[in-house]
Amino acid sequence: MAGQELNKTLANGLTDMGSLQQKRKVLQSRQGTADFAAFQLTTDEYIRLIAAVRVAFAARGRAYTRWQASLADLIKRRKVLEGCVQNQGRAAPERLLQIKGEIARAEIRTEGDRNAFDDVSKLVKQEMARFDVNRVRDFQAAVESYLTSLIDTQEEVVMLWEAYLTSLRNSGYTPSSSETGGSAA
Repeated sequence: MAGQELNKTLANGLTDMGSLQQKRKVLQSRQGTADFAAFQLTTDEYIRLIAAVRVAFAARGRAYTRWQASLADLIKRRKVLEGCVQNQGRAAPERLLQIKGEIARAEIRTEGDRNAFDDVSKLVKQEMARFDVNRVRDFQAAVESYLTSLIDTQEEVVMLWEAYLTSLRNSGYTPSSSETGGSAA
């Protein structure tokens, strides 16, 4: 349009408007990239944390399974001892001592497995509490970064429009009140 316009002032204004729109497009593209980066980093970190949480829960599940298996083994050994005690005449004293030793070892193993499960459970609870705190802090930082970037971009757009308006005024073009949206008094 600027090349076809007969009025030089209006042609320069249209050229400046095109330049302003190009600069605004660059600013908006940069803003979009910054927005994406701010939220992508937070999202990527959440994905890694969720993977770590899954590993922790799997470890807790394995610890629980070990504890339950050793508990089942202990119960089985105690039942064997009960059967031997009820049939004392048929069980050799050495066999009773062997079973009692196996029960003692099974009790120690069961207690250790239960303690390991409790330790893993406690650690998972602590990590989940830490995750909750970090999640809020990280999301807040991402939103603050986004808003700061958005404000900076909007300030640049305002400066571009003000510079455009100043260049229009300096070129001698003054819009009428109907062009600016104002009313004539």
